[in-house]
Amino acid sequence: MNIFQGKFLWLAAALSLVAAPALAAPSRDADPALWVMRDADTTVYLFGTVHLLPAGLTWFDDAVAKAFDASDELQMEILPVEDPASLAPLIMKLAVDPKGRTMAQRLSPQDHEAYRKALIQIGLPVDQLEPLEPWFVALQASVVLYVKAGYDPKLGAEEILTQAAKKAGKKLTAFETPEKQFSILDSTPEAEQLIGIRDLTYKSDQQMALLNKVLDHWAQGKSEEAGQLLNEEMKSTPETVRLLLTDRNARWAKQLQARMAQPGTVFVAVGAGHLAGANSVQDYLTRAGFKIKRLSY
Repeated sequence: MNIFQGKFLWLAAALSLVAAPALAAPSRDADPALWVMRDADTTVYLFGTVHLLPAGLTWFDDAVAKAFDASDELQMEILPVEDPASLAPLIMKLAVDPKGRTMAQRLSPQDHEAYRKALIQIGLPVDQLEPLEPWFVALQASVVLYVKAGYDPKLGAEEILTQAAKKAGKKLTAFETPEKQFSILDSTPEAEQLIGIRDLTYKSDQQMALLNKVLDHWAQGKSEEAGQLLNEEMKSTPETVRLLLTDRNARWAKQLQARMAQPGTVFVAVGAGHLAGANSVQDYLTRAGFKIKRLSY
């Protein structure tokens, strides 16, 4: 699972093309990792999410539900996009190549033919995606691929938490706007974006198997093991890792440091990759002098 396949946005353009299979799944208890940081009048919980999840996982209970219920604010990477059509101008601005290049001009004839076959098999409109930039195509294709495999955005942790927060009247905040997140994706090196395209073209089965392994680790609370898998996979895209993970983790840690100066309880839910491995959000907070505790449950 390359870094682009690990970063999901709620993109209606992709999700409207395919519905998650209605699979009957046996109930499976999951206990994802949860951390806490406290001072005299402020508590911040840190919870790593998976943006799309299969049916049957029971994770929103025990310590996770208790921490969420105790919080008066839910903070995520971005706020839910209420009107997906509102993203269209942003997509036109950042996802369309400003030089007018197509994917055929970026790939060798052999790779382009294989890429087209892969997208057709996934069920995407290849010709419509041709003028779009590789990061956006990889993101779209990955979402559809995972949805077809039974991963449902409606069951994703952010969606479940958002609905629960709205029902409880909790404050909803975000570290970034959709434009900021799109801009970061758009700033990644094209050479590394094309690694994601080639992985999607030639290694989709391996990528799916890796995602399933990461999910298993997440469900068992094995955050470091999940982080190791992701870090190993992302070695070929170091600049993308810096832009999408390391730099953002540092910025978010600074925002959380500032938040500690205000009283209250915050439930922070961001992609699990941001809370695992070296240079995680916890690492930056620890370096700043904060004590982070992993909750056992």
